[in-house]
Amino acid sequence: MPTTRIFTAIPYGTGSRWALGSIILVHQSVYNEIGATTTLFAILIAALSATFSAICRSATNKTSNIGYLRANHKCDFLLLFLTLWMDILALLASCGALARTLSTCLDTMTGGMARMWILGRNSSPNEPWPDVIGVSVVFLVSGMFMLGLENTKIFSCLMISGVLGIIGQLGIVTWLQGDEIEWHKETWFPQGTSGIIIGAALCAFSFPAEMPTAARYNRLTGILIILVVTFTSVLTAACLSTLVHFKPETEFLAVPVFKILTYVNLTKVIPAMACLLVLTCSGALMELFPEMYALIVKLTTSEWKILAKQIGYESRDSGSPVLAIFTGGSLCAMLAFACPMENLIYILAGSHLMASIFRALYLLYTPYRPKCIQHQESSLAYTRLQSATAQTSQNIPTSASTSRRLWCFRRASSVAVNMAKSRLQKKPHDEELEREWLLLGEPPSPRCLEHPDRNDDAESSILSDDGDQAPASEDSTTDIDAIVDEYRQKIKVSMAGPLDKNQKTPSVTSWRVALIGILFIVCGIASVIFGVIYQDVISLSSGLIGTFFANIMLFCLPRHNLQQGQVSSLTATLSIILSCVLLTGTLSNSWAALLFWITAGFIFCIRCDSWCCLCLDRTTISAHSHIIPNVSAKLDNLRQKSVSGIHLPNRIPTHR
Repeated sequence: MPTTRIFTAIPYGTGSRWALGSIILVHQSVYNEIGATTTLFAILIAALSATFSAICRSATNKTSNIGYLRANHKCDFLLLFLTLWMDILALLASCGALARTLSTCLDTMTGGMARMWILGRNSSPNEPWPDVIGVSVVFLVSGMFMLGLENTKIFSCLMISGVLGIIGQLGIVTWLQGDEIEWHKETWFPQGTSGIIIGAALCAFSFPAEMPTAARYNRLTGILIILVVTFTSVLTAACLSTLVHFKPETEFLAVPVFKILTYVNLTKVIPAMACLLVLTCSGALMELFPEMYALIVKLTTSEWKILAKQIGYESRDSGSPVLAIFTGGSLCAMLAFACPMENLIYILAGSHLMASIFRALYLLYTPYRPKCIQHQESSLAYTRLQSATAQTSQNIPTSASTSRRLWCFRRASSVAVNMAKSRLQKKPHDEELEREWLLLGEPPSPRCLEHPDRNDDAESSILSDDGDQAPASEDSTTDIDAIVDEYRQKIKVSMAGPLDKNQKTPSVTSWRVALIGILFIVCGIASVIFGVIYQDVISLSSGLIGTFFANIMLFCLPRHNLQQGQVSSLTATLSIILSCVLLTGTLSNSWAALLFWITAGFIFCIRCDSWCCLCLDRTTISAHSHIIPNVSAKLDNLRQKSVSGIHLPNRIPTHR
């Protein structure tokens, strides 16, 4: 495969994550947390977890029709939104960590006088508060992006050069002043299994977030990138193992490499190392910051409708989303101003792992859920919409308890009935209005959203939007005339069974069995976590065996066709297990921030426009009401009202 195709296939942000992990996360893990020897083995576990997480993210990125999920499948939409929400927090924490590193490096390049000039006093070089330089860096970067700055390949090349320069300097220092004391100790794991889990959790963000999709051999390219990141991280940890002698009670340092060079009597190398760190952190910030505010803009689109559209407004002059950049920059500046470096890296690790859990959980159960749950017949049936309306009205339950169910826990049958009822009551929409929405970048016609997966569904409907109902031609003999006849009379063609008799699609019974299997998987994961934390071999082995047999049961159940890049249930299960185990090592320092952020996201997702909890008493709203408004009703209301005239002064032409 040509080299150019490999570089174009690399997902955006992979280089910045690699740089952040090599120059910050690995150093923090070695010096402040668990030691070099433990970090070296923890990187291998982090690489395994990151591989499954990247595969799951590549499959989730191909999920389309978010507006359809938002209108009809609230639980799916909630999981996808929480995944995106936790990714935003991870990027915010990473940008804050880079800003704090830049602050310390800039202060070191001035000989420790920068903070004294700004604050008027000498502050601690380890964890400065308030970090005025870090806030200034964030505001400077935000202003540059507001004015139209774009990240180019030059910044990426400079960042890669800085990473290679830092690793090269560490190799030279190891050759001159290194020793092997750490490798001759009685144990390589001073903190035991918990230390390996903490190190793997901290280093998980440094690996690619997703697998490449543009190359021909995308999976091979992704594995090659993961191997390169693993090799550089292991090399960095191996070099630091000869320079750092781990002590559990060592004071936490924001940039420990300066202290390490002081220990080995190489203070003259510190300015050069600070320059390389500034170069690398600046390049990484130029990649991660646009990725962060791009996710904020994504939440303002018509598919998600979480944030106001005004936040995603793009300036005419620069073409940049000014309000989104300002919002992301403000949150990042708050973290860089007051949040210590130790809490930042733990929040970064915890939010990244939480996003992986939500993503894998979504991919675990969606292939086994039927697209449309309804009574299926064994033959081809032709029914008019009027008779279907009467039939569905009889099947709709009259009790008010079904309409008052929680929006994300309603039965699938009630959702299907409500969707059928909304389709039958559809009114003709304005074609000109639809064209205007398409020109403004809005989603396509709602007719495309009614059946997002025509290849998987067993039902296909032919509906008409024009009001003419011409009588059927009884003398039509060809297939084309029959199709036109059905189209004009609004005949619904439904076939109960799948088109291919050899291929089985999920049913209500198989979906319930799949839910039982997923419940066993969740119990097995809980048993695995308990066994890892308390080092109980029985709980660990029983949990792994239970999840394995549950996956075998899911493999035997009918499911929808796996699209290209979609993961299996075993891959999603392994991703959940590894992410949950690693998450336990970060909760002690990040649980409060994660709980606050998830609660805020949940409130954003379920908030109501007029009254609190009013949406719980409403029926399912069809996709049409979210996309194409009912213009005819508004026009009728305007005609009934009295029209007030506005008198304008007449322009009297001047005569020469």
